[in-house]
Amino acid sequence: PRLAAAKRKPYVATLRGWGIETGVLGLPDVFAPDFAQKVNAAAAEQCAPHKDDPWLLGYFIANEPPWPGRETEIVSAILEAPASPIQTEVKTFLAAGDTPPRRREFVNRAIENFLDTVNAAIRQQDSNHLNLGIRFGSTPTEAMLRASHGFDVFSMNSYGYEVNARNLEAAYRITQKPVIIGEFHFGTPGRGLAAGLLQTKDQEERGVAYRYYVENAAAIPALIGVHWFEWTDEPNTGRNDGENYNIGMVDVTDRPYAELVEAMKATHRRLLAVHSGKEPPVTRRPLVK
Repeated sequence: PRLAAAKRKPYVATLRGWGIETGVLGLPDVFAPDFAQKVNAAAAEQCAPHKDDPWLLGYFIANEPPWPGRETEIVSAILEAPASPIQTEVKTFLAAGDTPPRRREFVNRAIENFLDTVNAAIRQQDSNHLNLGIRFGSTPTEAMLRASHGFDVFSMNSYGYEVNARNLEAAYRITQKPVIIGEFHFGTPGRGLAAGLLQTKDQEERGVAYRYYVENAAAIPALIGVHWFEWTDEPNTGRNDGENYNIGMVDVTDRPYAELVEAMKATHRRLLAVHSGKEPPVTRRPLVK
C-alpha cells in the first residue's frame, strides 16, 4: 500500500472480501441472500478509492483458488458442512440425479455466478482499470476458462523453466483474453535458504533462467506480462507456512542480487522487440545443478 500511495511505480491490487476465505474449499455461498450486497460493499471499499489512480494497472480478484479438479470433493464438503443456502441448492439440484458430472455442473454454475457478480461489482465501482481475473494456481478446467468471460485479462501462475505454452494457448483460445503469468521464480540454495520451486545452479544462473523464461514467454503473442514472485527473500526461519525460499530480487537486508537484476535489465531493454517478433528470444537455458 505504501508503494502504491507513493505514485512512483505502476502497481496492481489483489482484492478480497468475496467470501472465498470463509467458503467451503474456497467456494463462496453465492446463494446466500446477502451475497451480492457483501460483494458490492467489498468492491466499493477497495475499488472506488482507486478509480482515478493512473498508476493502477488493474485488479486481481483472488489467488490460486482450490476449485479446479475438486468439484465433486467440494460438493461432498458442502453436504457435510452445517446447513446453508448453498447446501439447500446442492440438495435440490442433486435430487434429479447425484452423479460426478452433475456435481461438476453445480460447482461450475456456482463459480460462474460468483465471477459474474464480482465482475459486475468491480465494473460498477471502477470502470477505468483492468479486471485481471483470478491468478489460477493450477490448470483451470475448460468450464472455468469459459466462466472467465467477464475478465479483461486471464491470469495464471506457471512455474517451470519455461512457460507452459500449451496451457497458455488453451486459455487464450477459450477465453479470447490476453494472458498474464501471475507467478514464477527461480532460486538457489544458500544463506540458510531453500531454492524454491525451481532451482538453478547459482545466482548467475538465476539470471539466465529469468531471461530464458521471460523472453520465450514474451514471444507468444497472447501473453502481455509476467509477475516475478517475489521482491524479497523469504525469512530464513520460514514464513507462516514454513517456506524459506531464496527467490528475492533483493535479500532480507534490501541488497539486490546483482546477477539477477542485470539479467532483468538486459531482457527488459529488448522485450518489446521480442514480443513484436523483431528479435528472437534468447536460447541459452539455465544450468540447474
